[in-house]
Amino acid sequence: MHTMGLWAVMAIRIQREVGGNLASLFDTIADTMTKRERLRREIRSLTAEGRLSGIVLSLIAPIFAGLLYLSQPDYIAKLFHDSAGIVAAVLAGFFSVIGWFWLRKIVDIEV
Repeated sequence: MHTMGLWAVMAIRIQREVGGNLASLFDTIADTMTKRERLRREIRSLTAEGRLSGIVLSLIAPIFAGLLYLSQPDYIAKLFHDSAGIVAAVLAGFFSVIGWFWLRKIVDIEV
């Protein structure tokens, strides 16, 4: 069950014990849910640039390597025929994935 649904159930139980205006309680719950959803959408739009940056930064290296392979295959061939080149390529891929996850974590804001 959604957190706001749990809040609504708890509020109704408390209102039943204490008394009060049930319509006012429902208005307050609906207003709170609406404001939280609006805030969630606003944060999502504000973090869109960060999410897009993470995607672009993750794709630059593979796209550049592919274009370099198409234009100058000898440059890239040395990278995969030498053991140091293979280690460098694996490390570059590993750090690219780590960077992507790190940026994702930075722009993932809980509301």
